[in-house]
Amino acid sequence: MARFSGVIDERTQDFENSSVAYTVDALGISIGSLMGSPPVTAFIESGAGISEGGKTGLTAMVTGICFFIAIFFAPIFASIPPWATGCTLIIVGSLMAQSAKDINWRYMGDAIPAFLTIAIMPFTYSIAYGLIAGICSYIIINTSVWLIEKASGGRIVPQNKDEKENWTYRIPGGFLPPWLQRLSSGKKAFWRDGDESEGVAVQQQDRHRNDDGSASSGHEKEYISTSKPGHHVA
Repeated sequence: MARFSGVIDERTQDFENSSVAYTVDALGISIGSLMGSPPVTAFIESGAGISEGGKTGLTAMVTGICFFIAIFFAPIFASIPPWATGCTLIIVGSLMAQSAKDINWRYMGDAIPAFLTIAIMPFTYSIAYGLIAGICSYIIINTSVWLIEKASGGRIVPQNKDEKENWTYRIPGGFLPPWLQRLSSGKKAFWRDGDESEGVAVQQQDRHRNDDGSASSGHEKEYISTSKPGHHVA
């Protein structure tokens, strides 16, 4: 959902206040399981709200209040036939299908697990079975390819293996979330972002003289452009 809303930092692969979001999600799942209710977690259906511009906790709070009010009108809502709400599911499905264009369909080690995940979910009526099929097939296929390639000395390689979707656990920003890195480094206000983020370098300058001769002080941000090397706008 964070990537769908465009708030992921590509350098750290993290987003703002991610630890709070993960903690709330974990507590919701745990409490929901104890109460015997379905998992209280972030589902892909949240993409419908994100597409309408809801990207903050206020959206979730309003949705929760609406669900609470709906409890008292449950008999009325239960009388609504399923085909009356089917159009909403079609919209959500179209939003989910947009992610399929980002799948690497050129290499079978990426395409087959993705296809099995997409196909098995509706046929088995279970998201878990689809994920299990995708993860297991990915491990089996890519491990087999690696073993055959090593055993043959690199002579037997599947087609388009060089176009494989590369991934690594060595994220440039570190494996641990930024707030935990700041906490381990001894920073007291570890919940606050650091002085540097992707594309922005904050420099401390006591005195800075403008072109017109006037003086200014404080933090100056230098925005670095990646499109034109050597060019930047201060």
